[in-house]
Amino acid sequence: MRVLFIIMLPVLVFSETLKLDQNVIQKLGIKLHTVKIERVKDSLTLPSKVSEYSGLVAEVFPPVSGVVKKVFVKEGDKVKKGAPLALVYSPQIADLQAQIRMAKVKLQTAQETLKREEMLYREEVIPYARYYGAKIDYERAKGEYEALLASLRSFGEVINDTVLIRSPISGYVIEQKVFTGSGVDISKEMFKVHSHEKLWVYAYATPEDATRVKVGMVGYVLWQGQRLEGKVDYVSHEVDPNTKRVPVRLLVNNVRDLLRPGLMVQTTIELGSVSGVWLPLQAVQKVNGRDVVFVKIPEGFSVKTVRKIRQEGEWVLVEGLKEGQQVATSGLVFLKSQVER
Repeated sequence: MRVLFIIMLPVLVFSETLKLDQNVIQKLGIKLHTVKIERVKDSLTLPSKVSEYSGLVAEVFPPVSGVVKKVFVKEGDKVKKGAPLALVYSPQIADLQAQIRMAKVKLQTAQETLKREEMLYREEVIPYARYYGAKIDYERAKGEYEALLASLRSFGEVINDTVLIRSPISGYVIEQKVFTGSGVDISKEMFKVHSHEKLWVYAYATPEDATRVKVGMVGYVLWQGQRLEGKVDYVSHEVDPNTKRVPVRLLVNNVRDLLRPGLMVQTTIELGSVSGVWLPLQAVQKVNGRDVVFVKIPEGFSVKTVRKIRQEGEWVLVEGLKEGQQVATSGLVFLKSQVER
């Protein structure tokens, strides 16, 4: 004969009202805190990571194909705008220089011929057609010479048969892809220089907190006792499947070059102001996944859900109460147990 035992598990019944008379409240020694509403700044502090700001990254390509003759910097160096990075020898420039020399000789010859023909024409020794022909030859030679010079100038700063590559911005050499003897062409990146005047800081918010953040909100990073101001310029519309967080990006002014890409920091985003009240930390209890307080009513206590804004030491700022309400700050173990019965 089988005997069937049925085990009854306790069921938590959540009641919004706890009926307690005043004598029981006094015996339990329940103390009350009177709510005083204040207008306070609301903020959100999040774990963050510093990253490069693409708006201040310069990719350096050679203006001509050739061979790297000399490299003046290495990865990690700090450079100023206009600082030399490398010297590139180019057969194309060498050929162009030779053409310029020949064009210069041709121009000088045409100029001397024109002067002589002009003098003979004025003395009526030669006809106008001959003088005009010399003038046309001179203008043609001058045009060819100037076109070759313009072509040479288009390559940048040319030194003999080489071109000097300079940094287009001040910053750090974060990538060096060439060395002495490296072959280069106009499609091959030589260096990447990044200015750290501004940096992106990626903060990671819960999906709930991310809904409170808007583009344009002001934020700041505290690092080494310094407050670095920034502004939200992007809030992702997707939740990272690994971290379950939403990336929030701030563009931060990197004052005195304090921050470095890859650095882990804390970011605070200012959300505006809210009407809140400071309560002793123990006044807020977690019941069935909700943050609640016990508000005094004539027949006992009402269980009120609140939103934690922030915590400072043993005090917590909450939203969701009214001016003059009284909240229990002791006897909370008993009150919580009654709610969960």
